Amino acid sequence: MLVSLENSCTKSRAYFRAQRWKGRRTCPWCNHRRKIYRLSDGKYKCSKCRKKFTDLSGTYLSGLKIPANQIVYAIEMFIMGVPVYRILKRSDYSKTTMQKLYQLFRRTIYDHSLAELKELSGRIELDEAMFGGHRPGKRGWGADGKHIVFGIYKRNGEVVVFPVSDRQKDTLMPLIKTHTKTGSIYYTDDYEGYVGLVVRGKHVRITKEKGRPKGRTNINGIEGFWSYAKTWLYHYRGVPREYFHLYLKEIEFRFNNRRKDLFDELVTILLGGKVGP
Repeated sequence: MLVSLENSCTKSRAYFRAQRWKGRRTCPWCNHRRKIYRLSDGKYKCSKCRKKFTDLSGTYLSGLKIPANQIVYAIEMFIMGVPVYRILKRSDYSKTTMQKLYQLFRRTIYDHSLAELKELSGRIELDEAMFGGHRPGKRGWGADGKHIVFGIYKRNGEVVVFPVSDRQKDTLMPLIKTHTKTGSIYYTDDYEGYVGLVVRGKHVRITKEKGRPKGRTNINGIEGFWSYAKTWLYHYRGVPREYFHLYLKEIEFRFNNRRKDLFDELVTILLGGKVGP
């Protein structure tokens, strides 16, 4: 299907139209559904508020001056993890334009990840990780130019990750309270910042010897996600520091939807309406 869409602007517009309205057009300005008129220029007009709109008005794709088939192609390449410089041969647009389109996808994912508050429960793994390339100077948690990321992982389920300024208890506990349900079973390493978890549920502390957990308990799930995330970031060959939070949520989105069609999932949120102003 994607090949036919990429080769036809008409089919791509029809695809976005079908995905946007699901058979029922609604005015994006007043949510009126009755008597939406189709105008000769392809736009629509609402009989209630009298405003005009298009199939993409009120969505993240609104205002783009890029043909629909080129947008489909860019979404497919983004989902496949193809860098911008590799797709320019099949695009009529500049590197800067395609980079902005990729960033639009990431911003959309980021906005929706924050709007849809995840509250995980059950068996929960908590951990922190350092992200960033090798740099001279201090090593460890205080190293310059590194990102500290905190992760909450529901075993065999979803993960929620956050860039944080430090790994102190006062920084991590508010995130745990917001994104997990009381009564969960928490699995952590023996870091002292998790001491207060005992008041929220059962706390299982995992100690390690020569890098391996002692006993049967582990936090292999969240540690596996760290490996997954760093593999994706390495693939991008460097991430601008000011956009790290966008890339991080992109990876969270990929992981949490790993059993779904990522193309359909991204199109759905791109057309689902903007979050905020």
